[in-house]
Parts: sequence; C-alpha cells; structure tokens
Amino acid sequence: MNDLVAVGVALFVLAGLAWMLYRPRVQQSTKYQAMVVPLSNIMDVGFIIMSPAIVLLAGYGAPLVMLGICLVAIATGFAIAYNIRHYEPIEGTDDRINVVGHAARWALSFASVINIAYYTLVLVTLALWPLDLYSERNLAIVGTVLLGGLIVVGLAGGMDRLNDLANKTTAFNISAVVAIVVAFGVYNLQEALGGGEMFPPVDTVIDAEAFRQLIGLFAIVQGFEAARYIGARFAGELRISTMRLAQVISSVVFVALLMFVLILFVQVETDFSGSSIFIVADEVGDTMPWLILLAALGSQTSAIIGATMSRSDMLVSHKVVQRNVSRRATFLILLVPAIAIFLLADVPQAVALASRVFATYFVLQAAIAWILARRRGNWAALAGFTGIGAMMATIAIFGLPL
Repeated sequence: MNDLVAVGVALFVLAGLAWMLYRPRVQQSTKYQAMVVPLSNIMDVGFIIMSPAIVLLAGYGAPLVMLGICLVAIATGFAIAYNIRHYEPIEGTDDRINVVGHAARWALSFASVINIAYYTLVLVTLALWPLDLYSERNLAIVGTVLLGGLIVVGLAGGMDRLNDLANKTTAFNISAVVAIVVAFGVYNLQEALGGGEMFPPVDTVIDAEAFRQLIGLFAIVQGFEAARYIGARFAGELRISTMRLAQVISSVVFVALLMFVLILFVQVETDFSGSSIFIVADEVGDTMPWLILLAALGSQTSAIIGATMSRSDMLVSHKVVQRNVSRRATFLILLVPAIAIFLLADVPQAVALASRVFATYFVLQAAIAWILARRRGNWAALAGFTGIGAMMATIAIFGLPL
C-alpha cells in the first residue's frame, strides 16, 4: 500500500510538472530556455546515485553536508557571473588574460570527457540494475556500444537532431527527478504517521579521509558553468539570473532528497556502490526502481548528448585543440577518451576524478575573475575570488573517491 501511495503521488507530480513545463508559454519563454540549460546540467540523476554515499559518510549530518556542497557551488557561481559580465567582452582579444582563459577551456574539455563517461556509467548502471542484468561485463558492453553509437551518429552529421530531441525532453526529465524526491518524501511521511522508529542510532565520524571523500563529490553539483557558453543565444544578465535560479532550485531538490533517504538508508545495512540507491528504493516498494529507471533514461541520455554537443561547439568555436578543428573530429576527440575512462573507472572514481578536474577549471575561472577585480580595484570581490579559488584548489588537490 505504501508503494501505491508514494509512487501514485510521485506520478501525479511528474505528470503535473511536465504538463506545466511543456505549455507553449513556458517552452517559448526566453527565461525558461536560459534557465533549463544550467538546470539540466546540474540536476541529472547522478545526485540520486551518490546521495546514499553521503549518508554513509555523514550519517544524520548528510543534509547539512549536501547543503554545504551546494553553497560552495553557489559561491563559485559568483566567479562565473563576474566573468560573464567582465571577461566575455575581452575574450579572444590580445589581452594576456586570455592565456588563462585558454587554459580554462582545456580544463573544461578534459572535465567534460570525464563527465560524459560519468553520465554514461550512471545511465547504464541504472538501466541494467532493475532488469537484473547488471554485471561488469554487461556494463562495459552497453556503455561502449552507446558511446560508439554516438560517434557514428556524430560522424554521419545526425547529432544536431539528437540534441534537439534531448532539449525537448528536458522538462520531462526534470519533472521525473522531482517526482523521485517526492516519492521518498511521501514514504517518510507514511513511516512517521505509522509510528515506526524514525531515528535509529548511527555511528559515523567525519574524519580527514571522509572529508576528502565528501569534497570529492563536488561534480554532482557542477553544471552551472554551462551558462558561460550560451552567450550566442542569451544576454549576459539573463544568463546570470537564470544560472542562480537553477542553482537554488537544484540545491533545494538535492537537500530534500538527502533528508528523505536519510532514515531509509540508516535502517538498511549495506556498503555503497553505484546501485545502492535501489536497495533503498526497494524499501519504498517494487515500483520505485522503475521510476528511477524512467528518470535515468531521459535525464542521463539528454545529459550525454547535451554535454557532447555543447563541448563540440566550444572546441569548434574556440579551437581549443588545434586550428580549424572540424565538427566531426570533435566527436572523436570527446567520445573516444570517454569510452576509455568509462571502461577503466567505476561511478565513485569517475565522480571524484570529474570533481578534481572541474575544480581545476573553477580555479582558473576564479583566477580570471581575480585578475579582472584587481584591475577594477574591487577589493571585496578580490577577497571573495581568493576564497573561491582556495576552496576549488582544496577539492582539486585533496578530493578522494569513495
């Protein structure tokens, strides 16, 4: 009965949100279109996969830890916003600051390759587990075929059509992720009303190693930097405001999920793996893994295609790799190493590696903002960007996989 109520409410939320977001007035809104780019990059289902790990490391402090990670990301967003305002007008000129900008694009390119591998790991793990087909061999085969297929589509010139389709599914994907959070929330409410033991004792201590593992999860809250690279479509101030809104929305969803899976996960004794969320989902009911699968198929597929296309655009427009790099060549540049990382890493390792490389990218973004603030004599901003750079450097140097 719990399953029927929790999943029934979740499906109602999914349908209602999707209906609202697919309304022509919303879909045609410039504000929505600008917001959905960073929001869809931030709020893939990877955070659902990794949330149990935070519970295992932090116990009842898990929601506060997630809030802290989100606040670090929001703070880092100020460097991105500052660069949208003050760096973009001089980007590509003879200004020496563009040396740092070029290095940042290299870092983002590398980080994006890792992120595509991470998205694929999450997608294939979530797709195989409810079907009882999960194994290392099947994971490797399906993931390689998926990324190899994208290479073929890209070389054949069909990636633009796939990207258009992925963009159209974003509203549904976001609705599905929110519905999963709601399902866990309803289950918690039912347990509380049923008078069950809600807070069993938990023995967790965040020592130095656990802290390094927690900051190694930073990749689950990145994605807001996408606002920097859609300037051809949207004005700077619109991108800044919608990026911040996307960060607030995603932070609320992330923290809410940690609150709702917290009790479930401390009641279930298990080690963390990429499929741990299904152990928790089974406690809610047999239908929950399928709801997670539904969200994963849309959300992660869109994320893979969207990340590939946006970074392909960057490689072509900024010539990060070499002069006159062709559109077709970018798919080989991005997806061949993504396949290698996919085959060599598991989900926690991919997240930690992505976190460290993205943190390096944000160190360089903070450095650009710092130089510009110093030129303008903005000493308060200078102090802020120093702090952002220090936080990102800490993640880049000390972040560990689970």
